[in-house]
Amino acid sequence: MHRELTQTYSFEQLYKENYARLYYYAFRFITDEEVCKDIVNDVFEKAWQHFGELKPETASAYLYAQIRNRCIDHLRHLQVEEQYADFYRVITEEDMDTSPDEREERIRRIEALIEQLTDPTKSILKECYYENKKYQEVAEKWGISTSGVKKHIMKALKRLREEFGIKK
Repeated sequence: MHRELTQTYSFEQLYKENYARLYYYAFRFITDEEVCKDIVNDVFEKAWQHFGELKPETASAYLYAQIRNRCIDHLRHLQVEEQYADFYRVITEEDMDTSPDEREERIRRIEALIEQLTDPTKSILKECYYENKKYQEVAEKWGISTSGVKKHIMKALKRLREEFGIKK
């Protein structure tokens, strides 16, 4: 039988014993101090919400698994952002033969294509790129996983690549 964490093991104790180690664990994946702090704080917030359900003998393992998963999600999000930025640079790239009117027309085409996407793909793309929301935040809003958010983003980017004849 496991003891309830709330009775024998305080959240404060769990936090103090694990915060620094979890921060440095996250830092092994992501070398941005602020992002690591955000991830660790988000994980502790979730742990607080489910504190009564945690077992003392597995609480630390739970926290490490959550940190790892959040770091991976963050890195995947960055990868998709980089792909989007690369794509956007290619289709809006300024060269000697392209007039400002042609560049504006490309941007209008991109915006029109985005508007033609169906929901939830269109809304998810806008929330992630226009509003800079985290995948986790968007996933929770739409009731899907972060990998589901990534699939919608990839679907939208694929459609844009196809329209502009860009090979991956």
